[in-house]
Amino acid sequence: MNIAGTSPVDDPSYRYKMPRVFGKVEGRGNGIKTVVPNISELALSLHRDAGEVNKFFGCELGAQTTYSEVTDRAVVNGSHADAALQGMVHKYIEAFVLCPQCGLPETHYKIKAGCIFHKCAACGAKEMVDMEHKLCTYILAQHKKDKEKAKKDKKKKDKTSKDKDKDKDKEPKDDDEAKAKKKKKKDKKAKKAKKEKSADATNQDGEDELADDIDNLSIASEVGVDDAGAIELAVKGVQDYIKNNPTATATQVAEVVVNQQMSSAVKSHDKIHILIRATITPSFYREAQIAKYASYIEKITLDNPIMCRHLIGAAEFICVDRPKNFPVVLKQLYDEGCLEEEVILEWAFDGRSVYTSEAVGEDMRSALRGEAEPFITWLQDEDDSSGSASD
Repeated sequence: MNIAGTSPVDDPSYRYKMPRVFGKVEGRGNGIKTVVPNISELALSLHRDAGEVNKFFGCELGAQTTYSEVTDRAVVNGSHADAALQGMVHKYIEAFVLCPQCGLPETHYKIKAGCIFHKCAACGAKEMVDMEHKLCTYILAQHKKDKEKAKKDKKKKDKTSKDKDKDKDKEPKDDDEAKAKKKKKKDKKAKKAKKEKSADATNQDGEDELADDIDNLSIASEVGVDDAGAIELAVKGVQDYIKNNPTATATQVAEVVVNQQMSSAVKSHDKIHILIRATITPSFYREAQIAKYASYIEKITLDNPIMCRHLIGAAEFICVDRPKNFPVVLKQLYDEGCLEEEVILEWAFDGRSVYTSEAVGEDMRSALRGEAEPFITWLQDEDDSSGSASD
């Protein structure tokens, strides 16, 4: 059937579909209960968690509910007819699935400072849900659990990776391999000394000259000048497409960016660099460019933490000659839902990494980090207050 809120959608060609919910009554007397066998299929069609949908039944019916991920079994205490359950589904969709602006079921949650927002992938709107509903407590608690689990998984993954590296270092090396490693280390050291010498000369010539030099560098300068020219051409191609197709959707622009990246034979993560350089200019604040192109950015990053780290790297690059713009860019990307606090805080405390372009020198990277310090502090305070709200 069509996915619909409290107002039915009778269009037979409507592409958003969901299965009809049905229940199976078990037990008798005080132990009577209704099992919902197709809760997972229903939740999947709505892009929500099965436990959340089941919890909504309990909130609306005033009944105790349980859901097991292991057995995929959803239980609502009491005897409830299919029609009653279906009515609850429509109320849930109206309140927690449909976009308040365009009415399409293409939303996902963005949680900030203990508040839950709808973020629509179709129209880009961001609206707060009804925070007075009892289900919000469950959603916030679940969000906190997911964050803690993600942190634990990351720590476990990092520890495993370090252990593997240690074991690899302990493996015996033959003479040829040892000589090759020694030569590679020596070449790397010489290259680093050359870079430091070049950076010192640039600093002495003044900040204005540094900004002029940066314009001629590539975000992928480590692979050569040819890639710099390829990326410039890709950026120009995306700019021309957006200019000539003002009504293009985020999906269409994302396809053009991917095509430009592939035809330019640059790295996959350069997609986000190409898009940012093609859309965000020094006048980004006056023209609300980040809000305008946020849906394009999300189509490229797809909430992938690695791509989001490269997004910060792209923001660093475009702000090298205007460091004071950097925290504003970072804050607007956060406000538009393009960056999560976990990714930003990880960037803030990791130091220089592979995500930072070589065109952004160590001194410049430190300067950008310093400019962002007030925002980072605010973000940490907000994260703490969000945790308290979830409790």
